[in-house]
Order: sequence, then C-alpha cells, then structure tokens
Amino acid sequence: MLSLVEQLQKAGQTTIIFDATGEYRHLDHAVVYQLGVNANLQMADLNNDAVASILAIKSETLKHKLEAAIQSLKIQQNVVASTGTYLKLNKSIAVFNEQIQTLVMSGKDYNPAMLSDQIIEEFIIPSTNDVPDFNLLGQQYNYPSIQHFWDNIIHAKLLLTNDRLQRIYGIRNSVSYNYPSQPMVTQTDLNYVLKLFSRLASKNRSLVIDVSALAVGTESSQTVISILLKQLLDIRSKNSDRLPLTIFLDEAHRYIPNHPSDLMDSGIFKILREGRKYGIYTVLSTQSPLDLPVQLRGHFGSYLVHKLQDQAEISAILGKYNKEKIAHLAVGSGMLKLFGKKKAKQVTVIKPQALHDTASPRF
Repeated sequence: MLSLVEQLQKAGQTTIIFDATGEYRHLDHAVVYQLGVNANLQMADLNNDAVASILAIKSETLKHKLEAAIQSLKIQQNVVASTGTYLKLNKSIAVFNEQIQTLVMSGKDYNPAMLSDQIIEEFIIPSTNDVPDFNLLGQQYNYPSIQHFWDNIIHAKLLLTNDRLQRIYGIRNSVSYNYPSQPMVTQTDLNYVLKLFSRLASKNRSLVIDVSALAVGTESSQTVISILLKQLLDIRSKNSDRLPLTIFLDEAHRYIPNHPSDLMDSGIFKILREGRKYGIYTVLSTQSPLDLPVQLRGHFGSYLVHKLQDQAEISAILGKYNKEKIAHLAVGSGMLKLFGKKKAKQVTVIKPQALHDTASPRF
C-alpha cells in the first residue's frame, strides 16, 4: 500500500488514504487529519439514517420520532431562536405548520446534543382524561410508549454525552476536545476537507484520514466510513472538473457491514459500483479475500496477492491459477493479475521509503 501511494505521489496523482490503525500518520508529503482530534464529522450535517445508525436506533417507530426530533430542533434554533428542546405539548397545529414553512427559508443547523431529550417531546397524544383538542399537536405525554422505548432513549443519551463521540461528531457542549496528553485543538469538518482535496491537483501530496479513534468492527466505525465515502461520491458527482482520484481503504474488512442486507447501501459498495464514472479509483487491502463478500470482490478488475496458504482463499481470488506459487511467496513478492488478463504474473514490490509502523513485538 505504501509503495503504491509513493509511486502515485511521484506521478502527481491525487490520493486519499482511509487509515484504520494510524499507521500512515508519518507518511512523507501527507496532510493528516485525525478523526476526533483535529477533525470531525458534523452530526448536524448528516442525514436521518446516518444519525439513527450512530445512535443505534433500529426501531422504525423510533426512527420516525428521531426524524421529527431533528425537525423540531431545527425549528427551535432557526425559527424560535432559542436553546433547549422544542415543546410540542399544547402547541397549535396551525402555528407548527407556519414554523415549518418559515424553516424552509431559514438555516438547517441544530444542536444534536438535545436529540434524546427532544425524542421524548415527540411522544405526545390528545388528552385521554378530558375532552381532546384535535387542533393541538398533543395535550399529554404518551408515557407507555416512552417507557417502552426508554432503554433506547437512554442509550442514545449516553452516546450523545460521551466525550469521544462528541469529538468525533462535533457535538456542542463537549467537556473538551482534548486528549489527556494534548492541548486543545481546533477541529475541521472532514466534509470540507474532502471537498477541498478532491477538487485540486495534489501537488505530490496525499490526504490521510486517520479513523483509528473508532472502535474496531463496530457499527459506528462502519457508519463513519460509509458516510465519508458517500460524501466523497456526492462531491465528485457535482463537480464537472474531475481529476483522477485514488482512494486507499486499508484493513477494509473492518468497515464492511455485518448484515448482507446493509451492504448494498454502504459507502464502500456505492464507491466501488459508481466511483469510476466520477474518476474515483479504489485500492482495497484486507488480510484475506474471504473477508470480502462476493458482491465487493466482483468490482475489482486487478489483484495483487501476497503469500496465502489456505486453498479456499487462493481459489476465491485467483481461481485455479498459480496456487503453488502463492503458497511459497517471499516477503515483498506477489502475484499480480491485471484486468483483462487470464493469468497472474509474479512481481516484486518496491520497498517504500516511508516507515510502516506495523512491526510485531519480538520474543
């Protein structure tokens, strides 16, 4: 991976590395952004599905309440011009509709820190103890429903008050943006960084997005990578002046959805299926080809395979060819199969100049 990046740098090609482990921080000629340290993903800019995934909200009912809560907080900030939750209890439907229309012409920002509290405010119903007034959004809280979803609401609140997640998603009211050994740093929105970097010639530099702050193999880590890749695809699709861009997904198996049903909507799948028409090319690394669903493997025309000894792994990526050679390859050697070629040929990877901090502890 390092060797490919260095060669692309020398050729003046634009490269973006999604670094799962922090191993590429010291790459020469690199601009490095560490998610949760000097960079974040603004939750207020994300779509409802992404926010639901971050907050581990799976119930369709609760997803609808979350969507309503986001709209309410936007009204509270941009129309009412006040902090805190937006109270719907005894709110006139006519007034609410007017505020929605006003919101169309106002800003779209809101405070995600209030989401769990606002979800509670969405559970209102007409009066059950008196004459109900159907001109109001609601007259009392639906306590049985709140109790039914209480575990999910509390879990979302704990996530929203977690200092690490606040740094990652740029949530206001964070206690600090520090790591214990570091001074406070200014954070940059990664969407802005992607826009800037993907539209300009690289000048022999690479962008490294260090996502090692994410817990390995979690739904949150999969969501973040998916969001970033979708944002990149959206940026390139709206820009007619498209320079070739190569993205590197290191340890990509960490970010593949656990459920096949989620794969088709993931950023990884979309960037592989649609990226090339927008000038985005993908280099993906993984320890085993069996880590990748067949729907992903089918999008790659070229492979570079290093030493593999399991026959199932070899067959999954190179079929019946070169099985014996692959099992006995030396360090730095690989079998390269290019698009349109039936057979692979043995190659030697040029040793990169940059240090790759992956040495195993010695006994």
